[in-house]
Amino acid sequence: MTKPSFDMDAAVKALCESKDLSGKDGILTPLIKQLTEAAMSANLEV
Repeated sequence: MTKPSFDMDAAVKALCESKDLSGKDGILTPLIKQLTEAAMSANLEV
């Protein structure tokens, strides 16, 4: 299984461009998805 990583540089650039933080195309959406998947995976392994 590959570990996805949150692209901090892209997030900072998008933040400087006044992009939305949340929502379908939000800056934090990929991070929230990654965290949710990690939590679900950990829950299944217990």
